[in-house]
Amino acid sequence: MTLTRRRFLGTLGALAASGCEAGSRSDHRAAHRTAPPPRARPRPARDAALAPGPDARVAAAAPDAAAAVPRPAVGPDVCMFRGNPSHTFYGTGPLPDQLRVLWKYRLGTFTSPASSFRAEKKWTGTGWTGTAVAVGDTVYIGSLDAHLYAFDAATGAVKWRYRAGAMFKSSACFHDGRLYIGNVDNYLHCVDATTGKRVWRFNSEHDLDSSPCFYEGRIYVGGENGYLHCLDPATGKVVWRTFLGGLEGPLGSGGVESSPAVHEGRVYASCFSGKLFCCDAKTGKRIWVARTRGDTDVSPVVSGGRVWTAAEEEAPYLYCFEVDTGKEVWRFGNKRGWWSTPAVVGDRLWVGGQNKRLYCFHAFSGAQLWAFETPAPIWSSPAVVDDRVIFGCYDHHLYQLHAQDGRLVSKIKLAGRVISSPCVRKGRVYIGTATGWFYALGA
Repeated sequence: MTLTRRRFLGTLGALAASGCEAGSRSDHRAAHRTAPPPRARPRPARDAALAPGPDARVAAAAPDAAAAVPRPAVGPDVCMFRGNPSHTFYGTGPLPDQLRVLWKYRLGTFTSPASSFRAEKKWTGTGWTGTAVAVGDTVYIGSLDAHLYAFDAATGAVKWRYRAGAMFKSSACFHDGRLYIGNVDNYLHCVDATTGKRVWRFNSEHDLDSSPCFYEGRIYVGGENGYLHCLDPATGKVVWRTFLGGLEGPLGSGGVESSPAVHEGRVYASCFSGKLFCCDAKTGKRIWVARTRGDTDVSPVVSGGRVWTAAEEEAPYLYCFEVDTGKEVWRFGNKRGWWSTPAVVGDRLWVGGQNKRLYCFHAFSGAQLWAFETPAPIWSSPAVVDDRVIFGCYDHHLYQLHAQDGRLVSKIKLAGRVISSPCVRKGRVYIGTATGWFYALGA
């Protein structure tokens, strides 16, 4: 996590009424950054010129940009960050053209104690990596107020709250009646989804911002201790762990912060050191390593023989690699870096940029099809449902676009910056803000 994000985290947890001091973490991390510039190779032009349009600026689309977007045959539950182990399921409709607030809930606050490198601080809302999961009639969300919540999906009534030792930045993973979720208290917590009681917890000895992923009887999660962990979901015991590095990052910013992706027996994870790793899901053995050249907190997405990820501002590129070899296929730079995890459906890829644009690319060639301009940066990871792209923005709005051509369908203003990602189930959108509100939106 780089200087840009550390500055933002200073405002992320502030109470809406009182505001917040910027930059809760020290700025010495920049001293560690000496990443070489990416090597030259053919790739799409950087930040293509945008043409004006109503409520947006949409770049000219390639001839096949209007092709129908296929819908994944998964659902309807959304059980983990980005829906499934490969990060390619984003929810189910039908979506209304105009979303409205069905219910909202004011989350609490957590006060982190003063230390040698930062003052006492109050935190609230949902973090950049904090996305809800929706299973049956219940929605689960971890909050920076140190609680994991279970809400009645229809009414917003709180079914239970589970308290941890510090902020929940991770998204939960639901499997077989249990929730698995990381916390800044260094533990991966396993909680009974019906009662909210702890089943077990695993001590990683460092922050756990990474969102767990369930695949074929195992839980995979990264840690700021630099390890990729494979755990037994029944007991929390370590099956294997592989060191990926990234410890040159300062406290609270190093190691593995993104969610691992797992596909066809391989697990993909990135780290602070500017590397994407492919490991054997059963043994943890490294298969290949690819370079991203900068802190890579964007979670990998795997589909069609390719894996996509992106790095922050030191090497601000969106990358596509071959899954078999790790060979780079294409890259695209936006000058300011990436915090949004892409959505990939069929041969299309959508992703938000720190440079205030939501992009659509041809996933396999890297050709830019269109770009939608917003007034502020986009950290929210887009969901693609019913040929619509839904994403939050720093400008306090949740946007809904036509997936094919980027035309604005509607937007709704929420209370505070929307940096979390939307969870979409049966046409309802669940999302939190950085000022302490959690929403259910729908028709």
